[in-house]
Amino acid sequence: MISKNRDKKEDIPYMEDIPEPEKTNKILEQENAFLKNILDSSLSISIIATDTEGHILFWNKGAENIFGYTASEVIGKKRISILYPDDKTTEEVKRLNTYIVREKKETTCNIKEITKDNRQLWIHLSLTPRLDDKGEVIGILGVGKDITKQVNTEKAFLNTQWQIYQSQKMEALNTLVAGATHEINNPLNLITLNLSLLTRIWEDLMVSLKELSVLNPARKYGGLTYSFLKKHLGQILSDMDMAAKRIAGVVSDLKNFSRQSSIVDKTKIDINTAVKNAIRLIQTTLNRTGIDIHLNLAEDIPAIEGNRQGIEQAVFNVVLNAIQAITHDHGKIIITTRFKRTTGNIDIVISDNGEGISSAIMNKIFDPFVTDKQGEGRTGLGLSVAYSLVKAHNGNISFTTDIHKGTTFTISIPIINRQRKFKVLIADDDSAIREILAEVLTVERGYQVSQASNGTEVNIKLGTYHPDILILDLFMPKMDGLEVCRAIKNEPELADLKVMITTGFPSDPKLEEICKLGFTKICSKPFNIPYFLEQIDAMLISS
Repeated sequence: MISKNRDKKEDIPYMEDIPEPEKTNKILEQENAFLKNILDSSLSISIIATDTEGHILFWNKGAENIFGYTASEVIGKKRISILYPDDKTTEEVKRLNTYIVREKKETTCNIKEITKDNRQLWIHLSLTPRLDDKGEVIGILGVGKDITKQVNTEKAFLNTQWQIYQSQKMEALNTLVAGATHEINNPLNLITLNLSLLTRIWEDLMVSLKELSVLNPARKYGGLTYSFLKKHLGQILSDMDMAAKRIAGVVSDLKNFSRQSSIVDKTKIDINTAVKNAIRLIQTTLNRTGIDIHLNLAEDIPAIEGNRQGIEQAVFNVVLNAIQAITHDHGKIIITTRFKRTTGNIDIVISDNGEGISSAIMNKIFDPFVTDKQGEGRTGLGLSVAYSLVKAHNGNISFTTDIHKGTTFTISIPIINRQRKFKVLIADDDSAIREILAEVLTVERGYQVSQASNGTEVNIKLGTYHPDILILDLFMPKMDGLEVCRAIKNEPELADLKVMITTGFPSDPKLEEICKLGFTKICSKPFNIPYFLEQIDAMLISS
């Protein structure tokens, strides 16, 4: 309310003394300032107004907070030139803007945007046309929310689900293949034996058929003349023998593929020796193709419990796949071994400068009979066999590829003794998170898993379940993570318990107190599942 007590020394005009047009402008300025304050109070929501050409007219505090630019840095500049990380995203934004101006309709999307310090974010964006008094579009208002954590969590979940699906699918295929190879082998052996017999019989019959052809040149045998049989039947039998051997080779590969459940003969083996043996087996092919191979084998790699022939076969198959991917005359394959103490894994990294893996088969490269080289007689079983053999060692095989530049396969084999089934207790008040972690640890690592939804339940299960490792959420009902850690410290029987703290608030002061108690392993949410598993493995190595 404006005071009517006038001060003659005050030269600021009172509202009733201001002409009507100026009074209207003053009121509008006050309303605009009030509206701006409201918009700026939304620190977690970006509100950006542009004209129809994309020049930024308004940039609220939320946009400053999310993207790192102040309003003075961006006003007047084009939104497209600041926020979008690549041409594909830029074209998508242009298309949306054109649609909004043409149709005068609101639209929403999830889109990648980039911050001042080059961090890429996922933004849920609502775009609304700004209209003038005549209903014409004069600009676009964009309201955005940072959903990066949500998107990353969903991606991690989907990746985990894919890994679980892949493992289950391969287990089912192992069972199917083992039965199929047995059924194929019996008639195949009969065909192979009879072909050998028929070939010898034909060689003996040739003398008699030659004599008969002199007496009756027009006589036919099975509709074919002697001259035709003399010229072609030997080749026909040879082709049949080659085809039978091809089937036998496929069956042999299928047997190797199904060996995951039959690798029981495990001894102490040296990975570097297994790699050298595999290269020795494939050296003739390397010499014939002229491909250079370089070995970077790390020293002091610990021995593992494994099947030497299985590891050699897996490396052999991946290297053979690399050879087949190289179609130029300057081929190179590099094999590197390393021991990662943080994960407890031994890695075999096989890189080539071949054609890369096409997007058409990228998602099913480890499936049996998947290949883009059928015309060259490839069966598509090599990588499937490698996958099966690596999984038999509780390991993992992954790849990265770049079309026309090459592919890198990484075989990771843990040195942890998987014969012992580690017991894990997951404590989190979010049931969805508990289920995801439980499924990953059970399927991917074979651990025995129990769950707790609050701190009190954790304390009860620590006394009855006796886990090797506790995955503990910082914030839970009844007792939080800090209180549970204090309780653990007061129990001498729990002195050897491994604890991983999980939280979506990595800067919370309670974490500092927990670290002072000696619990220094912290994993931030949303989870990066491969990293999470690596950390769990590293913690259990010393168990």
